[in-house]
Amino acid sequence: MWELAGQLLPEMVGLAVTPAAVVACLLLLGSSHPFRNVVALALPFLAVYGVLSVAALAAGRAADAADDDPATTRGWMSIVVGVIFLAVAVMSWLRPRLQSTAGAPSARATHRAAMEEPGWVSALRDPSVGLVLVAGLLLAVVNPNVAILVSGLGIVVTADVRLSAQISGIVLLLAASMIDFVVPLLVFVLAGERGRGWLRSATGWLLAHNHVISIVVLLAFGVLFVGRGLAQVTA
Repeated sequence: MWELAGQLLPEMVGLAVTPAAVVACLLLLGSSHPFRNVVALALPFLAVYGVLSVAALAAGRAADAADDDPATTRGWMSIVVGVIFLAVAVMSWLRPRLQSTAGAPSARATHRAAMEEPGWVSALRDPSVGLVLVAGLLLAVVNPNVAILVSGLGIVVTADVRLSAQISGIVLLLAASMIDFVVPLLVFVLAGERGRGWLRSATGWLLAHNHVISIVVLLAFGVLFVGRGLAQVTA
């Protein structure tokens, strides 16, 4: 079990570092119903990831995946996830430059657009619970973390361990995916007004640097997963 947890550590860290989910959570903590809204945002994540986990575990048990070469399977899955992350990072970095060469607005208009609050940010300032659930579902599905979860599930279902250890591994992955919501909520509850002021400052900083942060996170995990996969495949 502990060996499996160690193998899942990169995936757990990746699931716990989701800039879009953190920003959405921080915005909702400033709404008139912070607890209800954060729970409503987290539930679709847990539901989507839970369904994927149960499906992967059932498929793995039915295929008797542990009888194959687990190191090679894990290695190639890690490489694929890493390449996806690197490709998305490069596309995110190139997008503003491609737009500027394709007839972007003037510098003044660009600066003014950058200063304006994006529509999705305004919508999450004080949303209805239905809107939060829809936003949570979209963020859960259209998210690089799905690839990270699939990589972690690949490790779990190919591990030569008991079913109880595989379930424990899945629980660790799901728990890691909830850290984005639990930690800000705990700070909001326990730190008082000073902590809430810090959360407001963090929200503004993350919104201002969201593009760069996302690229750095994608690059870091892309290199990590590709490197780990190559090490496993060539071992």
